[in-house]
Amino acid sequence: MQSISKKKLVIITTVPETLASILKGQPRFLNQHFNISLISSPENGVQRLSAAEDVPVYSVAMKRGISPLRDVVSIIKMFFLFRRLKPDAIHSYTPKAGLVGMIAGALSGVPVRIHTFTGLIFPTQSGFKQKLLIWADRLMCLCATKVVPEGQGVKNDLSKFHITSKPMEVIGHGNIAGVDFEYFDIKKSSAEGAILSQGLGIASDCFVFCYVGRLNKDKGVAELIAAFRMLPDTARLIVVGGVDHSAPVDSHTVHELERHSRIHWLGHQDDIRPALSACDALVLPSYREGFPNVVLQSGAMGKCTIATNINGCNEIIEEGRNGWLVPPRQVEPLAAAMLKVMNLSEARLSEIGVYAHHRIATRFDQKEHWQQMLKFYNEELCREENI
Repeated sequence: MQSISKKKLVIITTVPETLASILKGQPRFLNQHFNISLISSPENGVQRLSAAEDVPVYSVAMKRGISPLRDVVSIIKMFFLFRRLKPDAIHSYTPKAGLVGMIAGALSGVPVRIHTFTGLIFPTQSGFKQKLLIWADRLMCLCATKVVPEGQGVKNDLSKFHITSKPMEVIGHGNIAGVDFEYFDIKKSSAEGAILSQGLGIASDCFVFCYVGRLNKDKGVAELIAAFRMLPDTARLIVVGGVDHSAPVDSHTVHELERHSRIHWLGHQDDIRPALSACDALVLPSYREGFPNVVLQSGAMGKCTIATNINGCNEIIEEGRNGWLVPPRQVEPLAAAMLKVMNLSEARLSEIGVYAHHRIATRFDQKEHWQQMLKFYNEELCREENI
């Protein structure tokens, strides 16, 4: 299929970090086929992002969380920006970018308005807050011309809670970015992993678990620490991620991260490959996900994964083949799975790692995902022209 030349496509995220890390390289690729512009909040790194992707980046402040007055201001600013840019299509990721972008896009008459749900917050909430989040997502979908769930689990929840009746289709096997296999290469990262282990004083006979992610209360970090304390002294835990101040973990968990002699908290790291290389298994005990990139990345590097049986994770993990699934919010099953993996032979761990790499390589290659996105945009723009 031939690309539609010089159509204007705007990609919107709440913060530039999403574009600079998760979607890295995708705007530059798409700019070969469309006139790409990016919109995000005015935070550090916007100029570097524009240079890296070789596309213009515009700033509209968007505040995470519930903030009606600020949201109205953001919608007004986005409306006038769309009137100036006159895009043929807009595509938003993340909840607040979706709410602001879809409402402003509908009001300003943007023909094609796409929102991708990368994860749902309301299923883990209750009471008035859950109702408010549900209605916000319904309004977002009402204003969108196309709703894309990141994975099958997200799609099922959108249908279950009657968020939208519009047709929904997962792109490819799910996820919004795919994996860069040239970057996440275990052979290239092995030396850095060995240096990190040595620097942390981790002996060669230790079994190393790794957690990568924001220290958010919904990520299950408290359960991870509690489960880790039940393991033998040969277990080590590398934690990569900074505290998420919008929904931080409790102070006791932070204290454990800082003080426990066998836990190595590295804080936020721009490059997570040394930590993944240094570990024997990834652990992601999250309560909710859309389609977790770190599980794909660890699989690409040939690592076993223990994750909770939730959206996204259960679309990547095949029980006993590339990892194990455990119930969310429960310490004992998590500890049991971690102990089980510790007791596996090196040959069995290697076998799991080989299969993990194969599964990710055949389903989530970044270059293939970019081609799928190109095809998707062409189809949506063609459909609009034929209406």
